[in-house]
Amino acid sequence: MSQAERAAVFLVGMLVTTLALLGFVNSFAAVAKVAEPSFGNLAYTLPIAVDLGIFTFTGLDLVLARLDVRVGWLRLIPWSLVAGTIYLNVAAETTTVGMVAHAILPSLWAVAVEVGARIIRNRAKLERGEAMDTIRAARWGLAPWSTWKLWRRMNLWEIRSYTEALRHERDRILARTDLQDTFGAIAWRWKAPRRARVLYRLGELAPGTLCTDAAAPGTLCGTGQAEESPRPSRRSRSGPGAELSALLPAGRTAAAALAEEGVELTRDTLAAALRTAGESVSNERVGVLLAELKRQAAPG
Repeated sequence: MSQAERAAVFLVGMLVTTLALLGFVNSFAAVAKVAEPSFGNLAYTLPIAVDLGIFTFTGLDLVLARLDVRVGWLRLIPWSLVAGTIYLNVAAETTTVGMVAHAILPSLWAVAVEVGARIIRNRAKLERGEAMDTIRAARWGLAPWSTWKLWRRMNLWEIRSYTEALRHERDRILARTDLQDTFGAIAWRWKAPRRARVLYRLGELAPGTLCTDAAAPGTLCGTGQAEESPRPSRRSRSGPGAELSALLPAGRTAAAALAEEGVELTRDTLAAALRTAGESVSNERVGVLLAELKRQAAPG
C-alpha cells in the first residue's frame, strides 16, 4: 500500500476503535445497572463476563481455524452473547428512543469485534477457499428458475466460483444444443449414446465434441465410438498421467506460492490456489496432484 493508503487505514482503524470503546463503556454501564438488583456489589462482573466471552470465543474460533479444526457452531456463541448484551441494554428502557439508543451502542462494539476477526482471518489466510460465491440478487429476480438450478449445481458439484459456474452453465447449454441438433429436440434424451447423456448430466460433455457426419452421427469426436468418453478412461494408464503432467507446472507454482505465504499444503488450499490461478480441476485430480507434489518433494 502507498503511504496515503496506510494513513487512511490508520485513520479508519482509530475511528472504529473509538466507536468500539464508546459502545463498550456505555454498554458496560447499562448492563451493570440492570444487573445490580440481582448481582448486588458484583453487578460489574456481568458486563465484563459477557464482553470477555465475545472476545474469548471469537479468538478461540480463530485459533481452531488456524489449526484447521472447524467447529461450525462455535461462531454462534459470540453472536448469542451479542444478542444477550443488546437485550440487557434495552431491558430497562421504556421508550422507543431509549431502546434504539441503547441498542446502537453495544452494536458498535460487536461490529468492531467481528470486523477485527474477519481482518485477522484474511491476513492469516485462515479462509481456506471453502466459502461459496453468492449469486447476484438481480439474477434471482430476472431468472429465478434457471438461477435456482445454477445454485443447485454449484452446491452439488462444489463449484465455489460464481464465474466458473457461469462458464460451466454456458458449456452445458451448448452441449445440450449439440445433442438436440444431432438427435432431436426431445429424442436426444433416449437416442443419444448413454455415455454422452451421463457426461452431459455431470457437466463434463464439452460443446463441439459430438460428430455430426453421416458416417457416425452422435459419435464423440476423436474416439470413433459412440460409447467412448471424450475424456481419458480412469483405468487407462496414459490418460491420467497426461492430465497430471499438464497440471504439474501449475501445481508447483501454487505450492511455491503457498509455501511463501506460510500456508500448509493440503488438498483444499491447493485446490483454492489452482482455481484462483484459473485452473478448473476436480477434487479427485487435486488429490492425485497433491500426492505427486509430496512425492517429488520427499527427500531421496
